[in-house]
Amino acid sequence: MKRYLTKLLSEVLGGMFENGQISALPAFNFDIPKESFGDYSTNVAMIIASEGKFQPNDVAEIIAREISELDQSSKKMIKEVKVVSGFVNIFVSKEAAAENVLDLTGDIKIDQIGSGKKVVFEYSSPNTNKPLHIGHTRNDVFGMACINLLKVTGHDVVSCEVINDRGIHIMKSMLMYMQYGKGETPESTNEKPDHFVGRFYAMFEKENQKKTDDKQTPLEKEAQELLQKWEAGDKAVRELWQKMNTWFYEGVKQTYLSEGSSFDEVQRESEIYDKGRDLVMQGVLMGVFVKEEDGSVSVDLTNAGLDKKYLLRKDGTTIYITQDLYLWYLRNEKHKPDLAVVTTSSEQAYHFQVLTKLFELMKFSWAGSFKHLPYEHVYLGKEKMSSRLGNTVSADDLLVQTKQRVAQVMESSLKIKGSVDDDALLQTIAYGAIKYGYLKYDRNTKIYFDLEETVAIEGNTGPYLQYTYARIKSILSKAGDVVKEAPIDLSEKTELALVRHLMHYDETVVNASRDFRPTAVCSYLFELASKFNSFYDQVSVLNAETEKQKQQRLVLLLSVANVLKHGLSLLGIKTVEQM
Repeated sequence: MKRYLTKLLSEVLGGMFENGQISALPAFNFDIPKESFGDYSTNVAMIIASEGKFQPNDVAEIIAREISELDQSSKKMIKEVKVVSGFVNIFVSKEAAAENVLDLTGDIKIDQIGSGKKVVFEYSSPNTNKPLHIGHTRNDVFGMACINLLKVTGHDVVSCEVINDRGIHIMKSMLMYMQYGKGETPESTNEKPDHFVGRFYAMFEKENQKKTDDKQTPLEKEAQELLQKWEAGDKAVRELWQKMNTWFYEGVKQTYLSEGSSFDEVQRESEIYDKGRDLVMQGVLMGVFVKEEDGSVSVDLTNAGLDKKYLLRKDGTTIYITQDLYLWYLRNEKHKPDLAVVTTSSEQAYHFQVLTKLFELMKFSWAGSFKHLPYEHVYLGKEKMSSRLGNTVSADDLLVQTKQRVAQVMESSLKIKGSVDDDALLQTIAYGAIKYGYLKYDRNTKIYFDLEETVAIEGNTGPYLQYTYARIKSILSKAGDVVKEAPIDLSEKTELALVRHLMHYDETVVNASRDFRPTAVCSYLFELASKFNSFYDQVSVLNAETEKQKQQRLVLLLSVANVLKHGLSLLGIKTVEQM
């Protein structure tokens, strides 16, 4: 509907421009006003009047009249257009709203705003020294949801990750294994492989508590020496590194499969860490980077509100930002995307500000199409997690704990009828709770993870939406076949509220995709479920007064269920037919 109204308004404004009534074509948008003010509203008349030549209401009256005339000569989808304080408020006809409900009972089609556009999207990107923790889960869940939103709006998406498989943190795990591993393997200890590796990383931090007065503890010195051996290609060190990384890959693959993460392309830091050197030297030749007297290479970004940044050490070795410089150069050369996106924790926001500036200085044609999406931290209670301090919960343990709590809720609930022995059901509900529990918050919001709140069957939770969907499917199952006709005769207040809300699903998804805001879909679905439950508590469906009324209400239920399933799938959440 919004696309249709946008087309009409664009035609009206185009005519006003050609007739000299306005001097330029203004940017405009349609908002969703309070119900009494219509289904859509725009302040475009006030934008035009801000030039000082017209009164807002006068412009609004012209727009209202001409939109109505255009609609009446074509699709007749508008019931009424009203002008209130300079706003143009549009009421959609009952017939158009009913047709929209009917459309939502089949395959849902979302406006293809990304048709022909390619996006490279990086998410996850773990270290190989420990299992994913619940902070990583926020990255994965957010990244997957954004990719789903991009795909459903027509974008061609290449999902990527870079695995940080080298560096001092990897050496710490290796060093502890060399000293205390005694030839153990994940199989011999019956541990998940990535957790096995992570145990040795945690061991390093505990052992390292035996501090000295030196800047570097003995263990840190040994880890640094191990890294030097790795960089020199020491055979034994490389073999152990390969073995422990392989264990990590086996473990994290299981986690990814469980949570639904997948990647079209994977780079490893060990394969690219030294390949940014040529790009840096190219920058030196361009005069944008400076080679210092000691041989290091730097760039002064103070004029851009940033700091001086080193890109090569004095021995010519690269650093983290040099690797990213090459990585995004590689991806853009290979895929030539219209947009390149990476999501990481907010701690890395400065890093990506610097990186973006380097792209600009290097005059890369794609510099303006790079976007960083930072997200805030996840806390256990009020405490920030730290792998080194040992107060993290792994992504795998989070699932186990959530499944256990879901089982307890199911056993004590009078609503839920699913079996606690159905592990697949428990896992589906648990992941619904976890993913929705992350995505309902804007990415710039700190999350204080509360398991009790997350798994609740009432309130703004994933299980509440899954339960609402299952409830509708149970009603539809009892009803049998549904006659799919546009529910034009719906008139109850709660019915009309549902119809109106359904009308805004397409634009909600489009806006969420454009703004990288899965939380907008969460808000929409929660409101949809709430409106449905209010409707069903007040209006009889299976025992409606007439068969026609019953069928029209069933069509409404069918569309609500379809939208719930579609929307939850965009969030990476599965629905259940019975719960």
